[in-house]
Amino acid sequence: MDDDLTRLRRLFLFDAVCAAGGIGAAASQAGRTQPAVSLAIGKLEESFGGALFVRGYGGSELTQEGAILQRRVRRMLDQMERAVAGLPGCEALSAASIAKVCRHLTDTQVRCHIAIARCGSAAEAAQQLDVSQPAVHRAARQIEQAVGVTLYRRRVHSVSANAAGVEFARCLSLALYEIAQAREDLAYARGQMTGKVAIGILPMLPPRLVARAIRRLLAIYPAAKVTVDEGSHARLLRELRFGTIDVLLGALREPRLSESVQESELFADPYVVAVRKGHRLAGRKKVSARDLAAFDWVVPQRGVPRRTVIDAILARLPKQPPLVVETSSLAMMMAMLTESDCITLQSRSQIREAYLGSEMVALELEIPASERTVGYTLRSDWLGTAMQQSFIEQLRLECGADSPRASVSYR
Repeated sequence: MDDDLTRLRRLFLFDAVCAAGGIGAAASQAGRTQPAVSLAIGKLEESFGGALFVRGYGGSELTQEGAILQRRVRRMLDQMERAVAGLPGCEALSAASIAKVCRHLTDTQVRCHIAIARCGSAAEAAQQLDVSQPAVHRAARQIEQAVGVTLYRRRVHSVSANAAGVEFARCLSLALYEIAQAREDLAYARGQMTGKVAIGILPMLPPRLVARAIRRLLAIYPAAKVTVDEGSHARLLRELRFGTIDVLLGALREPRLSESVQESELFADPYVVAVRKGHRLAGRKKVSARDLAAFDWVVPQRGVPRRTVIDAILARLPKQPPLVVETSSLAMMMAMLTESDCITLQSRSQIREAYLGSEMVALELEIPASERTVGYTLRSDWLGTAMQQSFIEQLRLECGADSPRASVSYR
């Protein structure tokens, strides 16, 4: 977190100047001196590297860059006010009271609270922030006093965020995300073809597909910085909702998600029963349930959609085959299939696209509940930078998602 970029008091005063139309009026309304407000705006302009206002006798008018920052600051404040309004017991507060609470929060309080919620304890938060534990505990007490709500579970040797505290931290994290986005917006307005996009991908998504979409992006934005994090759906969805990643790619879950996120389809990618090339079942025009029961299976751990489909397949077999390996590692699963006569369930694109010279083939067999759709998930209120929006566009082009065939297959 960039302290210079996220000085909340400066951003609050910037918003006050925008609303009042001048530094003098904003100082009067905020209970500050005019020199103090002028100094705060000057520090903010220094931090963002450009003039935010044109000052005159009639007041202060936003520059083009100032208007770009204002849009993000308003989104930041909306997130913070939504965070306070969502706390237990704060639902009945007036808009003015909620805004007042938000404007009393400090950088240190917000930074420490987010770290406690994300790390799981005050001790780990102190280590991550490289500050003392007493400083973290002090900030925790102060933010609780500011909002008037209990945000933590306190035990003899630990402090962690409760459910209300975690959700509060999520909204505060998204608020600070808006200011990080503001820097990217300003760079683009200055003609700098730079920016960042953080991508989360689920294990069954073909990595070469993502690589080609990134290659398309880098052809337009050569200086773009791309991070790719692979993990479970639950973890990556949490990262998306916290603003740690910008987009989540992979199979869309059924029933579809709706709370705070928006899903978009890219291509149909059904499940298929997979074996290695050279397997006794490979190449057969017809495979029976009895054939599937005659071989060992490699399966993912419970709790993922693919395991549910596998269990449905196995339930229909005349006898239950041995489940020799249960693993969440796709690489381990592929290795087991390559080195033995094991069977598993894969997506069609995973067999076709996963690796050059893939040793996997799909059996000619209809299976129950094989439908599967790959897509991307964004936060419902997400406002991507030009570069991030371009990545989504390049991804859709790579998958042919804007063509009539998008709902059937890809490429």
